Amino acid sequence: MKVELRVHQAQKAFLDSQAPIREFVGGRGSGKTWIGALDILLRAQPNRLYGIYAPTYTMLRDATLRMLVDLGEQLHFITQVNRSEMVVRLGNGAEIVCRSTDDPERLRGLNLSGAWLDEASVMQHDAYVIVLASLRERGEMGWLSATFTPKGKKHWTYQVFGNGQDGVALFHSRTADNPFLPPAFAELVGSQYPSQYAQQELEGLFIDPQGAVFKREW
Repeated sequence: MKVELRVHQAQKAFLDSQAPIREFVGGRGSGKTWIGALDILLRAQPNRLYGIYAPTYTMLRDATLRMLVDLGEQLHFITQVNRSEMVVRLGNGAEIVCRSTDDPERLRGLNLSGAWLDEASVMQHDAYVIVLASLRERGEMGWLSATFTPKGKKHWTYQVFGNGQDGVALFHSRTADNPFLPPAFAELVGSQYPSQYAQQELEGLFIDPQGAVFKREW
């Protein structure tokens, strides 16, 4: 059974990238979690282990895992969902473990072929460091993706992902760039936000407290 999914330009660029570390940075409703879930489902190789991480188990249950399961079932990729153990198994034998990063030290031990950090800007830097060192299943280098709304130029996500380092690819999307939102959504929400907050939450820009923005070719 053929299933067709539509993606917008920034989402397609994120999916197509072969960089070992990829970030999708955007405003609220720009399609970050949706594309993160689709990406890991499409990249999961047979009989390999993958990790999905969210800042808390509440966020994992209510948003990240829910999105993964909805998409996986729509694509007919999923064969089993164990919600008590937070494990998803795919038809090709791949296994995805889902974990909270509220205690980064508990993330040690896994050897992964790939990992996705959802809402990475709400995580501690230690979570990224520990997960990054887990990308070594069967002696092969794995990949890491991160999806988040930025928290400013002093935050660790800007220092790690925003400086154009080798092997790191950053993709940007404003809330208004997502054509699949209700037509008036971005305008309505933006009318209620102070300008600096709107730059961060809707434009998806790294800004400092003085309002300076991070502008470069994404």
